[in-house]
Amino acid sequence: MSRAYRVSVSESLNRIVHAEDGVCSKLELLPLLSREETAGLLAAELAARGFTQEGDVAVRTEADGVRVAVDVTTGDVSVTLSDKSSVDLVATGEVRTENPRETEAIRTLAREKARAKLEDQAQDATDELRQDITRRLEGRLRDLKAELDSISNKVTAEALKVRASQLGTVEEIHEDAATGSLTIKVRV
Repeated sequence: MSRAYRVSVSESLNRIVHAEDGVCSKLELLPLLSREETAGLLAAELAARGFTQEGDVAVRTEADGVRVAVDVTTGDVSVTLSDKSSVDLVATGEVRTENPRETEAIRTLAREKARAKLEDQAQDATDELRQDITRRLEGRLRDLKAELDSISNKVTAEALKVRASQLGTVEEIHEDAATGSLTIKVRV
């Protein structure tokens, strides 16, 4: 009768996991002016709202880590959030054998099982962080959507004013901040 031996190996893993999520959209800007003129108006409005210009892209990073990037020439908007977390994981791998002379090979097999468990746990931690980032980003998107709509409306209104002055003499401008309506009287 042979005896069964159990070989147990414990492994630990310290890792920093990274996750990122984002969404892309486009500002709805009417083609009232040339692309360059519209880009200038958009860049000026974004600068007034705390964005910094990096080439053709205006960027602002919020206090909570949300990064908003707007390409002023195309109106493409990118909103991203990334985070990292340190995880300390421990896993045990067990293998049974009937031959005590194979203990080194069995230990290697048990170590591989423990490491596979650690990688699964690390992947779970990354997925959990990604889900947390997605929830946080979704919460911020509502506020950002309202701000981006306001920027789009402001740039469109300014473009209308510039276009009206190109068509003739602007005699009267009425803006209603509550409704967002704009009336421009032009003598052609």
